[in-house]
Amino acid sequence: MKKYPVIVSIPHASVFVPKIIRKNMIISDRDIRNHADLYTSEIYSVKNAHVLKAKISRLIVDVNRASDDIETECRLQADGVVVRTTPDGKVIYKSPPDIEAIRDRIVKYHDTFHDDIEDSIKKTGAKFFIDGHSMWSIGPKSLKDAGEKRPDLCLGNRDYTSCTKKQTNFIKTFFESHGFSVAINTPYRGKYILGFHCHRRTFPGIQIEFNRSLFLNEKTLACDEKKVKKLNGLMEQLVEEVANKI
Repeated sequence: MKKYPVIVSIPHASVFVPKIIRKNMIISDRDIRNHADLYTSEIYSVKNAHVLKAKISRLIVDVNRASDDIETECRLQADGVVVRTTPDGKVIYKSPPDIEAIRDRIVKYHDTFHDDIEDSIKKTGAKFFIDGHSMWSIGPKSLKDAGEKRPDLCLGNRDYTSCTKKQTNFIKTFFESHGFSVAINTPYRGKYILGFHCHRRTFPGIQIEFNRSLFLNEKTLACDEKKVKKLNGLMEQLVEEVANKI
C-alpha cells in the first residue's frame, strides 16, 4: 500500500513496565492497563502512513510531556514526565524514583521516541502529523471535566496553533460525516508532542482522542475487535483524504 506523507504517533498504547521498576510499584496490573490508551496501537497503525509507537507505559515516563517537566515532592498531581499518582488519584510507588532514575527513563525512552519522530519527518518528507490517543468516557477526578460525559472524539490543536482552523474543520467534518460527535480542544488541546514538533516549527498536526467506550468495555477493558478494525479503516481513509486535500 502506498504511504502518504503523514506521520502518525501512538504515544500511550504501551503497557510495558521494566521488571526492576514494577517491583517498586503498588498499583495493580489492571491500573497500568486502565491508564494506557489500550488498542490505539491497532486503531492508529494504518498501513498508508508512517507510524511511530512509544515503547513504555505512560506511568513510567510520559513521552507527551516535556523532558524537563519533572515533579517535586510538593507536586503530587498526576502530570509531568514521570508521575507519582495516576490520573484517578492512586499512589504508584512504594518510594518515588529519584532524579537520577527519572533522567535515566527520559534518556532511554522519552528522548529516543522524539528522535524517531524528528528522523521520520526529515526522511519521509511528511506534510502532516497525527497524534493518536484515546480518552475515558467520563472525565477523571484530576481534570476539569471530572464526572462529565465526553463526546465521541476530541480534536486538539493547542488552540489553533498546531494547525489551522480550516485543517481542523476538515478533519472535524470528516468524522461528523461518519456519525461521530466531535469537540475541539475540550477536554484535551494537545500537549508536548504537538507543541514541540508542530506548534514551534509550524509543521501542521492535530491530536485525535477517540472515546474508548466506542471500542472497549470500560469495566473489563476488553475490546470489540470489529469496532477496533472499523476505526482502523476509518483512520486509513482519513490519512488518504488529509494527504490529498489538506
